[in-house]
Amino acid sequence: MTTAVPVVDMSGFTKGDEFSRTRVAKEVSSALEEIGFLVLQGHDVKTETIAAVRELAWGFFDLPLTKKMQARKRIKGAWRGYVTADDENLSYMQNEESPPDLKEFFGFGRFDYGEDPYYTRTFAEVAFPPNIWPEQPVDFAAMAKLFYWEMAALTEQILRVFEKALELEQGYFRDKFDHHASTVRFLNYPNQIDDPIPGQLRCAAHYDFSAFTLLAVDDAPGGLQVQSRAGSWIDVPSVSNGIVLNIGDLMAGWTNDRWRSGLHRVVNPPRDIHGSTRRLSLAYFVNPNYDAMVECLPTCQDADHPPLYTPIKAGEHRLQKILTATSNLSTSDAAK
Repeated sequence: MTTAVPVVDMSGFTKGDEFSRTRVAKEVSSALEEIGFLVLQGHDVKTETIAAVRELAWGFFDLPLTKKMQARKRIKGAWRGYVTADDENLSYMQNEESPPDLKEFFGFGRFDYGEDPYYTRTFAEVAFPPNIWPEQPVDFAAMAKLFYWEMAALTEQILRVFEKALELEQGYFRDKFDHHASTVRFLNYPNQIDDPIPGQLRCAAHYDFSAFTLLAVDDAPGGLQVQSRAGSWIDVPSVSNGIVLNIGDLMAGWTNDRWRSGLHRVVNPPRDIHGSTRRLSLAYFVNPNYDAMVECLPTCQDADHPPLYTPIKAGEHRLQKILTATSNLSTSDAAK
């Protein structure tokens, strides 16, 4: 039984022989079957990129609220630009109602549309709304875009690992992610001067509704936890040059729950800690093409394991979850 989140060096897959590729694929699959989380090392996301993005993100969150609000879309519930805790409550997705999360974030999505008509279809308003970039700090948008591209390149490598682990033809997922709607959140969990309201966390327990999530975390008090099969909460470690990977609902659906979408949360720091407890996380949510059909993979079903879920388009699933997480909003506002 897993009592810790595994750490996997994926360089053996990208740079190794067939034996190494098979070993890495098995390690990834084992972790995702057991707990739904792992920490990747040996990836190609540059430490310099992450460090630069962190510095600029801190600079943005340190701005006066009036300045940050200038980068906030007027429609409440829009996950582009600056977003306050009042815009979202992830506990709603678990049919629970708790106080707002103790966080703020800056969000953005794809920006490389070109002339491709895919990005002008009827679902584009929901999947690909315009990004909102702050005027300060200088170079914020440029570094944020670089981070996005490096995480997108890592996603391509991970999909090849997934294909091998699931005994699929190499390239199986390519046409399901070639117009992906992946998004980024720079999440700031401020110092907690006052005691939280009973039941209030930095981020309420929830399942991600993406295919999977990639996360660069820091080593600040009050961190990320995932629930084990036995129901206990396990700390997700902060590993040098590590990127956390966790499965979301869509990949769990593709794999017929062979890979777990792990329930996770961000807890408050201990009240007796002196000094800063501020925490910053850089999250990349891997969302498939909006019209990609998510249905049980052929290698994840047999007579004893029939499909558990009705096939659904990735975008329809995403919209359902957005409406739930923003249930205090009107349908039209939450979708934008």
